Amino acid sequence: MATLHSISIKNFRCIKKFHQNFWGKKLVCLIGRGDSGKSTILDAISYVLSPSWNLSFYDTDFYNCNTDDPIEIEATLTGLDDYFLNETRAGLYIRGIDQHGNIVDDFEESEGVPALTIRLIVQNDLEPKWYIVPFEDAEELPGIKATTRARLGVYLISDYTDRHFSWNKGNPLYNLLKQQETEQQDNERGNIVVNALREGKQKIDDNGFQDLQKAIKKVVNKAEEFGVDISETTSTLDFKDIALKDSKVVLHDAEKIPFRLKGKGIKRLISIAIQLTLSDDKGIILIDEIEQGLEPDRIQHLVSQLKKSDSQVFITTHSRDVAVELDATDIMVIRKGKEVLMQVSGELQGCIRKNPEALFAKKIVICEGATEVGICRGVNQNRVEQGKKNAAYNGVRFADGTGTNLVNYAKGFKTLGYDVIVLCDSDDTNINDQKQDLNDFGIQVLDCDNNNAIENQIFTDLPWDAVKKLVNYRMEAKGFESIRRDFANNDLDEFPEDWENRGNELHNNFAVASAYKKMKENGTEEQKSWFKRIDHGEFIGETACKYLETMKETRLGKNIENLMQWMEDE
Repeated sequence: MATLHSISIKNFRCIKKFHQNFWGKKLVCLIGRGDSGKSTILDAISYVLSPSWNLSFYDTDFYNCNTDDPIEIEATLTGLDDYFLNETRAGLYIRGIDQHGNIVDDFEESEGVPALTIRLIVQNDLEPKWYIVPFEDAEELPGIKATTRARLGVYLISDYTDRHFSWNKGNPLYNLLKQQETEQQDNERGNIVVNALREGKQKIDDNGFQDLQKAIKKVVNKAEEFGVDISETTSTLDFKDIALKDSKVVLHDAEKIPFRLKGKGIKRLISIAIQLTLSDDKGIILIDEIEQGLEPDRIQHLVSQLKKSDSQVFITTHSRDVAVELDATDIMVIRKGKEVLMQVSGELQGCIRKNPEALFAKKIVICEGATEVGICRGVNQNRVEQGKKNAAYNGVRFADGTGTNLVNYAKGFKTLGYDVIVLCDSDDTNINDQKQDLNDFGIQVLDCDNNNAIENQIFTDLPWDAVKKLVNYRMEAKGFESIRRDFANNDLDEFPEDWENRGNELHNNFAVASAYKKMKENGTEEQKSWFKRIDHGEFIGETACKYLETMKETRLGKNIENLMQWMEDE
């Protein structure tokens, strides 16, 4: 079955101009903010390859509703079977794809594979017309019939899948049925479904509606009084109002409930099953918002099964459960107004598995670890309590950069068009050496003073009342003796029981004891930190915000204020 090599779109809905090459892509997941054009791209693919001849278009389908500029959608396909290569259909207009994935017009001299380009044009009369784009300029483009396009078996699975469960022309079940019939059989037998309807009507005619016969007999007797003989009268269906059409025959379950009444998720799964059966796992499958109506386990299982099939699958999603099941290279990001998609790098695989929600954001804070993620969440919670716009409203997501990976993650997301800022320590030379590179890349870095971990910076910059809250928070979790051991392990003076009365003299000791490194007996380095969890970080962030006025000139205070401002900026 066919594979989509590329799609070009002009003046269609929110897209002025767009072109994307999918050469070598087996599964494509389109990700973008609302109204970025994801569904429009899937609709464009389904329209240009549609098996219908009478698609409905409206003025609102034109870019900016400007019907003076026609809609043009052009798809180039490979993997064509002999049906298309036949000269009576499209064989005279075959192009080629070379080994680099480029379209070449002189296929006979190319070393690639045959390709066919189909163009859909809609003028201001709103009448769609489909053409084959030949390999050389022509004054008049040859048309391509709906029956020929139907051979491609391309259907969009979206909110409107009910028609996929009936057997009428233009639907996948009908095409599946046609695959079983030779042209000769079709000519001899006519429409199989309509014939079955006729047989059903005949059975009704033969049996009649026996329960009605007593009433009918009274009418017959009364008619005889007026000299009218209707003694053979019976009751059956009048197909004047119930049309003898194949669209009346639809799939039902064991309880005789039509599939159209099933849940949205189940209907999508059944529709996918029909299409994969039709294409023998080798077609083009289009699924808009694949997660709709499905539980997380079913979503992930569906995606894993689609990845195993030989079909070329295009999906859109807003679901983390879909994202974590994909390879990073399966994902392409769409930005409103951009003319191409942006390919996600494989280097982002770890970040996506840990922070799939970041893909759906506008702005991303790449945090060095769990503590920094928690601090951001605490800052956001404080903003909510102050009646300010929250992070979700501004499209901001906090992502765990998992240590030294944060540099590549930050660059990767920046390349994809996300607004990125980094929040990190200054105790890792590997990261420190790359901070200028991040700045040159257009990424702002919010870090600590030289060689400080975030815990060191916190206890250095927070006022004493805030320090007491953090120490008591730690003590509730680990106990007084735990802090005493941390003081001893760092060769600090003994941790005093009346520590709350000592004031600022313990500031530096807490800064050291809360985050330190020590050599273990086996020669490896052990790093110990008090707050290496998101919930701990949240407490730090909320606490720090309450004392922001008194610490505006500190490194931590400036970082929090810069973070808040960045979250607000458009």
